[in-house]
Amino acid sequence: MNTLNPHASNPLVCICIPTYNAEHTVRETLESICAQTYSNLVIHVSDNASTDDTLKVVASISDPRIHIHPQQENIGGEGNFTRCIQLAEGKYTAIFHADDVYQPEMVEKQVHFLEANSEVGSVFTQAFTIDEHGKRTGLIGRVPEKGKEGKPIGFEDLLKMMLLHHNFLVCPSVLVRTDIYKQHIKEWGSSLFQSASDIDTWLRLSRIKPIAVLNEPLMDYRISTAQFSEKIRNRTEKTDFFLVMDYYLGKDEVRDFLSEKDFLHYGWLERHESVACAINLLKQGRKGEARALLKGVVCWDALRAAVRTKRGFATLMVAILLNLLIPIASFTTYCGRFRR
Repeated sequence: MNTLNPHASNPLVCICIPTYNAEHTVRETLESICAQTYSNLVIHVSDNASTDDTLKVVASISDPRIHIHPQQENIGGEGNFTRCIQLAEGKYTAIFHADDVYQPEMVEKQVHFLEANSEVGSVFTQAFTIDEHGKRTGLIGRVPEKGKEGKPIGFEDLLKMMLLHHNFLVCPSVLVRTDIYKQHIKEWGSSLFQSASDIDTWLRLSRIKPIAVLNEPLMDYRISTAQFSEKIRNRTEKTDFFLVMDYYLGKDEVRDFLSEKDFLHYGWLERHESVACAINLLKQGRKGEARALLKGVVCWDALRAAVRTKRGFATLMVAILLNLLIPIASFTTYCGRFRR
């Protein structure tokens, strides 16, 4: 039963779920959506030509609000998200993931926020991270700057925050005014951004109307070894996030409102990325490549970053450690070969 204020409006909310080979998780996802305290929902499942029993699992859930849209051939992840935008209806639309779990009051609280804040176009939430077994492992999605929680964040502020803190928005948590998706966004992503199309979408949303983030975790975000995000953690090259940032930094109208400090912050992120890649290169025994990435990383600017942010501190400490370990690793390898 919907527990919203009985005098408030009760608009239709559209929940879209792009699926592909999600037979092991989609039931729990759908059951968590069907159990929302906000009941005026329509649920569209857009299946991307799954080769497992995803469609059978979805069809076995008895709820008249669920509508299944099978694709005859795989149209790619971004194509399936675009299909979800095409299926969007009602006043508000969310594109949820088929392996996450949504707390019962999530949609209700998001609708209440958007109804009360007409200047905001979309609202995100924080999320607990869970592992493959559903065990909670952490918290993500907090606004990195105090005082911004639950407040409108426009395009300029959002971009500046990303240049300093990276992407902090939880993709499958956002509820958007449907007319913004249909009239302005239309398509999810671009070949320019590869796996980071969601970040471009958040920036595009914020150019139309400010976004906001509720200051509480209202979903469980699953992180497993099968996900693309796990591959990102083992990266040896820059992530696609930087494709998005470089695209926007190349625009004159963007460069006009950015300060020297903003570009400095972006350099801090790039330094952190170099260190992260160097760690994985070293794990693979690619010491020469790791050493090349670490060249010039330990510097006065790195010290300034360490004082300013936790990420900067971690970057500097790990960079120093790696610079100490690489010669030792090389010496150990040399000794091993000499002994043979």
